[in-house]
Amino acid sequence: MRLRAASRKISVSTDPKKQGVSLLELVVSLAIVLLISGMAMPTITRTLRSYQLNDAANQVAGIVKFTRFEAIRRNMPIQCMNSQAGASAPTSIWVEGPAEKQILLGPSATLVASGVVPSTGALSTAVGVPNLRAISPGSDAVKFDQRGAVVSAPPVVYVFYVGNTADSGGFRAVIVLPSGSVQVWTYAGGAGTVWQRIS
Repeated sequence: MRLRAASRKISVSTDPKKQGVSLLELVVSLAIVLLISGMAMPTITRTLRSYQLNDAANQVAGIVKFTRFEAIRRNMPIQCMNSQAGASAPTSIWVEGPAEKQILLGPSATLVASGVVPSTGALSTAVGVPNLRAISPGSDAVKFDQRGAVVSAPPVVYVFYVGNTADSGGFRAVIVLPSGSVQVWTYAGGAGTVWQRIS
């Protein structure tokens, strides 16, 4: 059986109008790409900031939960401590003890004072408690007993506020209930429910 190779004709155009793109077409295409990119940039920036805040809040919630589990595991009171050198400095949060676990929150998403967070009263209403005790970003601690409950008399509901020091575009709150359970809330703003629970 024979196979025949089909012959193909390849034609090359010598007409200069049919070769490539003109400089004008290239400039118009680049202008359209830049225009679309410029319109998308604010959305991308907002999404990135929201991701950074969610990540920082989840890290804070994670180390608080880890502290609670370590207190139960070791059968002794243990503290979750934090320290910040200045308003724009990174915040260090760690678990007290020989095998200290530590996280470092950068300036794009770090602990902030309750005075810069809007609608803190609405947050306590949403959580269902009369008031919240804000953790100071400078230096503070939450202590858990060997049963995993928060050590405080009278019982206190603690809150870590997470925000961006350069931009007031959003805030997160990590709530620590007297029982030791941890919740993460987001500031939605606008009309309706101002704070919404995410976990």
